[in-house]
Amino acid sequence: MKAFLFIVLFAVAGAGSAFAQTESGAQHLAQAQAPAASQKTGKSTGLIQQIDREKGAITIKHGPLQGLDMPAMTMSFPVKDKAMLTNLQPLQKVEFELAYDGRNYLITKIK
Repeated sequence: MKAFLFIVLFAVAGAGSAFAQTESGAQHLAQAQAPAASQKTGKSTGLIQQIDREKGAITIKHGPLQGLDMPAMTMSFPVKDKAMLTNLQPLQKVEFELAYDGRNYLITKIK
């Protein structure tokens, strides 16, 4: 009888551990998906300083970005699609939208 109880207790402890690992995995998955849900965006205007069509990035001297609490500065940003850079030239004034996912900035619209 003691052996049976020991086996049952061992099985219950193992099941609890497996449940905790599954729950932890679900929490990790939810945390990995959370930044996309909390994505912030901002709009501004600026003057193109440099374009790197190969890398898909653009350097802009921009005004404050409302919604991102970013002051005016000159900064390089990647673009969502390299095709967005096709008709742009240095020293061109542009309006753009910037997304921030908690780790990276990305220009989603530019004209």
